[in-house]
Amino acid sequence: MTTDSFKIKAWRKSVEQAGCTISEVTTLQQLSKRDGSPLFSLLDVAVTSPEGRPLPNFVFIRGNATVVVPLLVNTSTGEERFLMVRQHRIGNGMLTLEFPAGMLDHENDDPASIARKELLEETGLSIPHSKLVPLWSSPLFSSAGASDEAIYYFGCRIELKNDRFVSFQNRVRENAGEREFITVTLLTYEEALPQINSIQALLGFSLFHNKFVTS
Repeated sequence: MTTDSFKIKAWRKSVEQAGCTISEVTTLQQLSKRDGSPLFSLLDVAVTSPEGRPLPNFVFIRGNATVVVPLLVNTSTGEERFLMVRQHRIGNGMLTLEFPAGMLDHENDDPASIARKELLEETGLSIPHSKLVPLWSSPLFSSAGASDEAIYYFGCRIELKNDRFVSFQNRVRENAGEREFITVTLLTYEEALPQINSIQALLGFSLFHNKFVTS
């Protein structure tokens, strides 16, 4: 099986830039999208740290992703609500409350552009590039002990007239090809907090508050 997909190349580059040495890479399993492009890979690897110690030999290659935390402001009433999405997740089957997010599928994709695209696809909200603000200076690794996935977090504060603002509540978005069935919702932080079972959402709130409230 191939070990030269762009996601595997990106993982190799990251590991080598950290000062580690890769002596062997074997692809145990590779999953592809319907168009044949690489999706996930499970590798058996031989890697030593800069100190010469062996690292664990299995790594799950997902590639990087983006998350966008949108706060909508109703210009008629002054209300502020976070734009969030609900969908059942295969990892636990639960109905999960999260922020719009998506994977970087190509080697040269711009994370901010992917964040805007996913926001539009999952909620119907289109925003200019200039409205997106990075919430952290670098991507954050979700589980570096087993996976290469690193997530770029962005935030935005968007003012909308009342009719546009309320139109997002309970909006349904479906992408049968990707098996996505999403319900859009508008929530305050206090309303969302007891419903959250995702680190993605909790971290999004924390980073947004750090950037937009305390900065």
